[in-house]
Amino acid sequence: MEKAGNRALVLAAGMLVMLCSGAVYIWGVFQGPLVSMFAWTQTATAFTFSLTLGIFGLGTVVGGRIVDKFGPREVTAVGGLLIGGGVYLASWVTADRIWLLWLSYGAMMGFGVGMIYTPIIACLSKWYPDKKGMITGLVVGSLGAGGLVFTPAAKTWVSTYGVLGTFAIMGILFGCMVVGAAFFLKNPPENYKPAGWVPPTTGASAAVTRNYPPAAMLTTPQFYALAMVLLIGTMSGLMVIPFGKILAVQAGLSDTVATMAIMLISIGNAAGRFIWGTVSDKLGRLRTIMGILCISGTTMLFLSQLTGISSLVGIGIVAFCYGGILGTMPATTADFFGAKNLGTNYGVLLLAFSISAIGAPIVAGMVKDATGDFTTAFLIGGVSCLLALVIAFFIKPPAPREVSLNPA
Repeated sequence: MEKAGNRALVLAAGMLVMLCSGAVYIWGVFQGPLVSMFAWTQTATAFTFSLTLGIFGLGTVVGGRIVDKFGPREVTAVGGLLIGGGVYLASWVTADRIWLLWLSYGAMMGFGVGMIYTPIIACLSKWYPDKKGMITGLVVGSLGAGGLVFTPAAKTWVSTYGVLGTFAIMGILFGCMVVGAAFFLKNPPENYKPAGWVPPTTGASAAVTRNYPPAAMLTTPQFYALAMVLLIGTMSGLMVIPFGKILAVQAGLSDTVATMAIMLISIGNAAGRFIWGTVSDKLGRLRTIMGILCISGTTMLFLSQLTGISSLVGIGIVAFCYGGILGTMPATTADFFGAKNLGTNYGVLLLAFSISAIGAPIVAGMVKDATGDFTTAFLIGGVSCLLALVIAFFIKPPAPREVSLNPA
């Protein structure tokens, strides 16, 4: 049997990879400078962020499907090369080549982050079946923390080397870090159980006795209900994250203080993934998700009316709840459909998130370009969260007869 120390090393490597992947959430550092430098519209520039998270969903499906054949180490290494290469290639962008930014920082980076996302979650879920919610929350929380770690560095580099120079530095850095950490990733032995752990048979953390393959999962109404919750429940965060600094300036804060909005988004995103994921181990996945949606939806309805420092608080709350949805959904998927095919199953579910990731920032950017503020967009985000809350209220785990669709 593998020793606990081995799984701790795998956890550390997975967290480092996710930390680098979290660079997707520092887009707010680049949005303003790129608009000023190239005279692009807010909508066209923010489409890069939309594309990053949109292509991310496709990458999760591919990564989830090939990880069983090639292993988490190999898949993560390839994903790291795509992340590093994509960000570095963005340094060659010019005013008349915004498509290169979409292709590099958008599509290449997004696909690379997606490729490694579900394989790492699936790998560590197998290593930590005794702490599923906490560990998945911690791992995806590391992705959120990437914004906190890299925002100050990126802002300094932008001031010193410009946006394009910063892309070159970050591309090399991320590529080396992710590929290096990949060598420490591996799956546990088949049917691995930590010493002294007995799988629970009742309660919120009860183990699923069967494992759904993707085709069987797609026949259940629970999959489509969860997909809808993920699609409309994350719209609020996706409308705020790429425009955090712009929103704070609009609320009356100085440029320097408004930069804190990006930091708060990173802190909230990271903390939400870990804290809500841990809470879900005790409170239950769906109850936790409903609480998250209630808080996020209510905050979004009033976000445009907040001014000064209170606007930063509102931004932080939305990011905290956004992270919570993404922090609890992997464990929810494992609880509903089993851990064996989690990499592929969660990747398929994340396609719903991709739709929101592409659409929500575009809607917010179009509203800002047309009206000068985000009021209408944030009302849409708030109502969407509350609608997702209603859907989540009626979701029940698959019945035993549905679980038996896969006899494996």
